[in-house]
Amino acid sequence: MTTGAIAGPGRLLALGRESARELVQELAQAAVTTRTGVLRVTGEPGGDLHVVHGLVVTVDSPGAPGVRELLARPGRTTTGAAELEVVAMMAAIDGCFAIASGWIGSCFWQADPPENASPPEDPVCRVPGIEPGWLLHETERRLCALAQGRVSPHRNHLRLTERGRLLLSGPGSGERREILLWANGRRSCRDISMLLCRSLYAVTVEVARMLEDDLLAIVPVEAAVPALESDCGASGRSLLPRRRRGASGINDMLPPRPPQPALRGQRTLTPRRTERTQ
Repeated sequence: MTTGAIAGPGRLLALGRESARELVQELAQAAVTTRTGVLRVTGEPGGDLHVVHGLVVTVDSPGAPGVRELLARPGRTTTGAAELEVVAMMAAIDGCFAIASGWIGSCFWQADPPENASPPEDPVCRVPGIEPGWLLHETERRLCALAQGRVSPHRNHLRLTERGRLLLSGPGSGERREILLWANGRRSCRDISMLLCRSLYAVTVEVARMLEDDLLAIVPVEAAVPALESDCGASGRSLLPRRRRGASGINDMLPPRPPQPALRGQRTLTPRRTERTQ
């Protein structure tokens, strides 16, 4: 698959933010130099882009189902070579979308493997690679398509609305019903896509539509409990427990001794009087 050179970060609006520029530049350089290696992207969810001779052969990210997960979707029959290639390409595009739609920290190339090292035994390694330029443009298109969707694939948790509960309680099946079954207020689009073995992008698009149809709602973020402010200085003493006279009750158990007369030879202390002379 060839689509020409990679556009600069300025032409990729969604990928043109500062955090994603390094990723675009590294892939562009890898395409020019036909580099082979693993480009690791840190962040949330982050991931690894496996590049062979300048082509992206797979993208692994904890934010999106991989090839094996997509192939394990219930109802899928035996996969042929052509279908395997399509699924592998879907997984790579979805993995790149998962990385770009999250928080990107930095990216770097892992240590180069030995020249005589054989590729890992995985079905995705038997399919042709993807041009980095095409992969980035497709990722850009998906990000722009969801720009007005008001939902984050990773951060927002989803819950049912009254209309969603009504739809779920009735008969029927389909993609929306599958999503409603897993929306319990603690799961995001990413969580649901993993449970359904479906593309993260496909689930996020459907969730955005269900939000518009008032079938789902985003769980509000709980406000953090403010910490107690400790004042120093004069008000700092008021934060300590203060002792109250007689609070211990010792005088009730052991009444104080009455005053005793002074013994012989013991001087008594009398208050000193001062006289003023005229």
